[in-house]
Amino acid sequence: MTFDLPAIIADLKQEPTWRTARRNAITLLKQPRFRIVLVVLQGEAEVGSHRTDSPVTIQALEGRVTVRVGVDEFVLGAGELLTLRPGLEYAVRAQSESAFVLTLASEAVHPAETPA
Repeated sequence: MTFDLPAIIADLKQEPTWRTARRNAITLLKQPRFRIVLVVLQGEAEVGSHRTDSPVTIQALEGRVTVRVGVDEFVLGAGELLTLRPGLEYAVRAQSESAFVLTLASEAVHPAETPA
């Protein structure tokens, strides 16, 4: 499977959600133990705090984002990658118009994928 990330980013920025919510995202791959999400943020837009039971990577593709992990902050520019261990709470804020890939991998099935 391949993805033309610049084309997808351009498409996300054309959708109404980009104008009204100041951010947009698309899940590129969704499997029970592995997810890849492409996120675009306008400057100063934020993805609020999340905590995950799985390892996470955040890779900046465009712009600059600040990733807050507890009391620590990491600034990522295009091409930089941050890895987070399971159980950490994190939030992402765009310093400028930005795009990043969020990857979640787990040995356990995601709770949303568990049959009722």
